[in-house]
Amino acid sequence: MAEKITKSELLELLNTLEPKIKKSLWNTRFQDQEDLEQDIKVKILESYEKIADIKVPNFEQFLGDYLSNEKKKS
Repeated sequence: MAEKITKSELLELLNTLEPKIKKSLWNTRFQDQEDLEQDIKVKILESYEKIADIKVPNFEQFLGDYLSNEKKKS
């Protein structure tokens, strides 16, 4: 199973996305941009926490589950 990324890696991800976030805020009023930027970053962090806890099967597990489901359908 993959390990969760570290806080520094998560901050690096946010820094990498920052130009795109700022560009997407150009269409909003200047006084709202800072608040919206913070909201977007919080949503990114919340999303990471949700998907980090998802248990993803490896290929063999996925294939085994798929084949057993196909057998049940027949």
